[in-house]
Amino acid sequence: MSAIKPPTTLDASEDERAQARANCAARARERGEDPLALEFEMGTQDQGWAVRHELNQIRAEGQGHG
Repeated sequence: MSAIKPPTTLDASEDERAQARANCAARARERGEDPLALEFEMGTQDQGWAVRHELNQIRAEGQGHG
């Protein structure tokens, strides 16, 4: 049996994290999931897939505009 790895810290600037949280919250609200949107805004979902995926999207978009 393998050991469960502890969550890693997000390697992102505060601006990137804020944008990812806002984007995820907006999509949650569009789906009518206001409690989840609030969790995104408060940063309690930072270790989840959605925020990590959004950070990757933000970075990919940023690399194309250099």
